[in-house]
Amino acid sequence: QDTVIALQALAAYGEATYNSASQNKVKITSKKPFEKIFIVNNENRLLLQQTALPEVPGKYSLTINGSGCVFMQTALRYNIHLPEGSFGFLLSVQTSNASCPQDRPAKFDIVLISSYTGKRSSSNMLIIDVKMLSGFVPVKSSLDKVNL
Repeated sequence: QDTVIALQALAAYGEATYNSASQNKVKITSKKPFEKIFIVNNENRLLLQQTALPEVPGKYSLTINGSGCVFMQTALRYNIHLPEGSFGFLLSVQTSNASCPQDRPAKFDIVLISSYTGKRSSSNMLIIDVKMLSGFVPVKSSLDKVNL
């Protein structure tokens, strides 16, 4: 229900702040020779416009001129490389019970086995995104058998 409330609030906010004649010039600068200008108008207001900042950490200034509403966001992403030969997770993918009769669609089970192999007591979170082969769909009742 939290998601529904949040979506309702965002919809109400969008309705309250919408202006068909809005146009904004967003300028990002730093003391180093860096400047990036974004123009946000009615034609591109829903498009993501982004740029990489050349120096992190760094001190940046943001100037917005115009009318309307602009949403700005910064994100810092990093990746810690594991030492050579050490992996945080083990993943095994196999198929079983393959059946390819001529009068019915092909059918097989996908067996995924994953385990955390890191040095900490837990891994926080892991998402395994399983994509189906083109033309195949999961048997919905089999999804109930997933062990977490």
